[in-house]
Amino acid sequence: MKKSLFVLIALVLLGTTGFSFAQDKNGSNPKMSPKARVARQHARIKNGVKNGTITKSQHKQLAQQGKAINSQRKADLAANGGKMPQSDRAQLEKEQNARSQEIKADKASNQ
Repeated sequence: MKKSLFVLIALVLLGTTGFSFAQDKNGSNPKMSPKARVARQHARIKNGVKNGTITKSQHKQLAQQGKAINSQRKADLAANGGKMPQSDRAQLEKEQNARSQEIKADKASNQ
């Protein structure tokens, strides 16, 4: 009885972990895609504006950066038939890392 219960629990846990590793058609995790990351950053900015840790001028600057990153992502995808080369993805990730750090710095400077 104990053994079958343990096996059942192990199967359930194994089955549910598969959802966290779900991939899109390009073989990557959609939650970690550049598009999803821009959306998460936008939510962070929106929350910062709402709670007063990001000013309107900082919001405007961050929004412009987000639009530039998103348009660059779209251009990279269009230029390469809907797939993003690793070099372009690395550059995009670098820009998103910088934006993320700027969001963090802006929030910290206004607290």
